[in-house]
Formats: sequence, structure tokens, C-alpha cells
Amino acid sequence: MNIIGSMYIMDASGMNALVHQLSVNPPPRGILSGGTIICMDMDETTDDLERMFPEHCTKATIFCPPPSVMIKEIDGDGEGFIIDYNDYLEHDETVQEFIATMLLFLHVGGQVLLYSPAMLNDGAVWLNTLLLFFYTRYGITIGTPTNEFSYDPNYDATIIDLLYSKNCINVFDYCNGYPDPTIPSINLIDKVYYELSHFCGPGENPRDLYQRIKMNVIAYGVPILKPGVIFMEK
Repeated sequence: MNIIGSMYIMDASGMNALVHQLSVNPPPRGILSGGTIICMDMDETTDDLERMFPEHCTKATIFCPPPSVMIKEIDGDGEGFIIDYNDYLEHDETVQEFIATMLLFLHVGGQVLLYSPAMLNDGAVWLNTLLLFFYTRYGITIGTPTNEFSYDPNYDATIIDLLYSKNCINVFDYCNGYPDPTIPSINLIDKVYYELSHFCGPGENPRDLYQRIKMNVIAYGVPILKPGVIFMEK
């Protein structure tokens, strides 16, 4: 399973609970590891959380709908707003890189707390659209005060593809996490085989190496061919 952490969203009514969580749990401190917690602050009006917990918090206002999208909701075009906001979340390169970083943190077992000053029970269209986006695209049900966090492992391929495409993980981590034992994702196959070619034996086909790695993962739980050091191109 490619998501072993958890992700919850809290609003202004849960500020005390949020502060408590940040007070009693360690921050990442630049190291991706399980058992740590990070707050993604979507409040555009204040930096109070960042000042209180500089090691735990980062701004996530990138998730807020941009003005060009918000104007549709203001004009009463609810359907147009939802379409444009989803398009923004799915295709804006900066947003996708931000999401990939969050998913990497969840991948290693970290806990993400989203904070929104808007009240969840007010039925804000943009918040509901954001929650639905994570559910439909990545199989993540973001936890709320009334619903538990959950992840659908049927989205393992989607998660690992995004992490690898954004260079968040190396090719051996990709081989370990991609569910198909015979062939990588068609969208990334050239990248995978090119990077595996550097580790092939004389005359060995990268496809054969991929399948050998996957057999090791199935048999032993890890890609035992993984080298000690990998240099990734940026």
C-alpha cells in the first residue's frame, strides 16, 4: 500500500484541537519519516499558525481557488466553478508538485493536517470540491471531525506514478511500489527503462530487470537489487 500515513482537515472550530496536535507531535524537521506531523495552512488572512509552530506549518493557500475561478462562483456559475477548480487542481504544475510532496509525506507514514478558516459544516463549495478531488483522483478520504481518514489501495498505481513522475522517489522505489509485476505504467515506461538500463548486466534488457525486481519484491518484500547510492537527474 502506497499511503500509510493519514490526512485530516480542521476548521476554525477545531483550532484548539489542532494546536494540541501540533504541540504533542514532532515535526518533520526536514526529514521524511513516519510518526511526524505537518500542518498545511490554507488561511489567506493570517500567518498565526506559522508563527506559533514554524517547524510544523507551511502555507497551502495554493489550494484556494484562484481569482479567475472564484469569479464563476461569485457570478452564480456553480457548475463552471467546479469544472475550473478541478482543472486547476489537476493541471497546474505547481499545484501538482505540491500535492506530490504531500503524498510523499503520506507515503512514508507522516500525518498531514489541513487547516481552513472556513467552517466545514457551512457547505463551502470549494472545500467540498477539494475533498472530492482527493477522493476521486487519489483514493484518499480526508478525515474530518465526523469522518475517519481512509485510503483505497486500488489507487496505488496512481500515487506511485505521480511520485515518480515528479522525481520524489527513485526508480527502485517506483519498482517496489508499482503494482504490475510485468510492465511499468505506459506513461512512464521510457523513464523507468532508461534509468534501469544503468543497472543492467551485459546484454540484459531493462524490462527483464524490472520483472526480476518485482519478483524479488513479491518473494522478499523489498527490491533486493537496490544499490546503496542512486544519483537522480533533476
